[in-house]
Amino acid sequence: MSLTNIETFVRPETVEEAFAALGEHARPISGGTDVMLRNPTAATTLVDLMGLPLGEITESPGGGFTVGANATLTAMADHPGLAGHLGGILPEMLVHVGSPLLRNQCTLGGHLARGRLSDVVPVLVALDAEITWFDGEHHAAPIARFYEDGTHRGRLIVTGVEIPAATGTSAGAFHKFLRTFFDLALLNAACVLWASGDGTLDAARVVVGETPSLGVRVTAAEDALAGVAPGPEAFAAAGAIARAEVETRADSRASAEYRSQLVGVAVERCLAKAAARLEVSS
Repeated sequence: MSLTNIETFVRPETVEEAFAALGEHARPISGGTDVMLRNPTAATTLVDLMGLPLGEITESPGGGFTVGANATLTAMADHPGLAGHLGGILPEMLVHVGSPLLRNQCTLGGHLARGRLSDVVPVLVALDAEITWFDGEHHAAPIARFYEDGTHRGRLIVTGVEIPAATGTSAGAFHKFLRTFFDLALLNAACVLWASGDGTLDAARVVVGETPSLGVRVTAAEDALAGVAPGPEAFAAAGAIARAEVETRADSRASAEYRSQLVGVAVERCLAKAAARLEVSS
């Protein structure tokens, strides 16, 4: 694609300079995969964020992670700490995000800033991750609230994501329905389970995405799993709750009715995978 409308290319060195350059006809760009697919025709200036010092992935002594906005999806999938986090939920998801070439170029910040069509967001919601951004001041908030409040639609620069450390005996999993290996999800689900010492579950996170909304927690299903023994019966009940609770809509890829059928199946399968990892780690 030729971006014939672009007249100016700006490469700032600080987040403050980058934000100041985001005028009415300026568009931020990091990996550039979305810009090349969806030409911002109203823009005459591109603000290149790749010169900002936001590419690192660091692990804290306590086991949490800070992922800079310019880290690519490939860098996240290959990071040894993230690969082992909660049973490998992140690389399990990332391997299904587009092709390897796209993951080599696509940045976490660029992906999150676009606010649509994501396998990444449901997993980060399930992990209780926080997103950080700059809009003249530095902010941090749970990633679910960032989208629920519409913050992502404002003038801002995503600076990174904070992923908390795993606690207790815990594991996560991701499940996605798609037509081909690299395709966009028809529906996806992300789950995290925490086990107690008596063989029951202390708590759970159940998130469903591409409904086609980005990702919503199914708190009724989470509540139903607390205090029960993990197994097919409990997971089928949680899937049935999710199917009843989650609102689905139609788009060009699937009908609302079909997505509704997928919700229960995705949640049930996702929980089973997470539980199997709990058994391995016990």
